[in-house]
Amino acid sequence: MKSKSLVLIRITILLLGTGCGSFAGNDSTANEKFFEGWAGPPEDMEKKPYKYFYTRRVNRASPKSVEKQDPVRMRETCTSGAALTAKADFMRKMIGEEFMVICQIEDRDDDIPKIIVAEYNNKVKGIKTRECRPLKEAKSEIPGMEWEECECLWYAKVPGGKEAIKARIAELENRK
Repeated sequence: MKSKSLVLIRITILLLGTGCGSFAGNDSTANEKFFEGWAGPPEDMEKKPYKYFYTRRVNRASPKSVEKQDPVRMRETCTSGAALTAKADFMRKMIGEEFMVICQIEDRDDDIPKIIVAEYNNKVKGIKTRECRPLKEAKSEIPGMEWEECECLWYAKVPGGKEAIKARIAELENRK
């Protein structure tokens, strides 16, 4: 009984401390699917110009935390694992989206994609978590067990936004 109380206290502190416990918010996307693509700043995603890129990642908690039924570790390992994969895929998704829209080409035999990725790797700093949520339904006697699988929304401000990337791609295309 004492260990269940301790687990509940740890979960409550974690939820209050991270601000990720609730999805109610002032933005219009709070009740929609996690948005992925170009939008305004996190506090007003509808605000133009769209200079922020958002991407989402799904991840699983570590098998050890699930086996031990430790909801705090499940949440920690799920969200930190999502962070690792999100940051690795962020540039690829952001730049890839623009190439598909502008160039209408899947496979390229030139260095333009590499140039753009290298330039924006230096320009885009501070990929941040907007929010994370569990994907399993809370059914268990132990609160927090729904964090076995989670989804996180990541974002970063892109200098010049989507239009700057389009312009740079066009500039490089015209040099060929």
